[in-house]
Amino acid sequence: MVTMQQVKTGLVRYIDTDVLPHLTGIKKLGLGVYTALAANNVVGLMEKYREHPAVAVLDVIDADGNVDIDKLYQAVAPQFANGEKQTISIPLIGDMTVDRSDLEKLYRYIKG
Repeated sequence: MVTMQQVKTGLVRYIDTDVLPHLTGIKKLGLGVYTALAANNVVGLMEKYREHPAVAVLDVIDADGNVDIDKLYQAVAPQFANGEKQTISIPLIGDMTVDRSDLEKLYRYIKG
């Protein structure tokens, strides 16, 4: 289990270290500003949505607000079996292709 603060810190570190350096111009500026401002709201949003039935059924956030990052990792990892890559569409930025190494980096950053 990790705290929501650890999730926030890990996400921001991943974006700052592994995503932003690959962008240029307005895309880099836009995502950098968005990340800086959105990071302040991540913990509050996670707290707000943890009671939502669609999130609660996942059983990945406990009563204290801690996130079972290992359970999430185990659920997502099969999506990258056999070297598969996944594409994520980020509004105003474009498509971003991620692979298992990205998942592992994000997991390590969150675990601290």
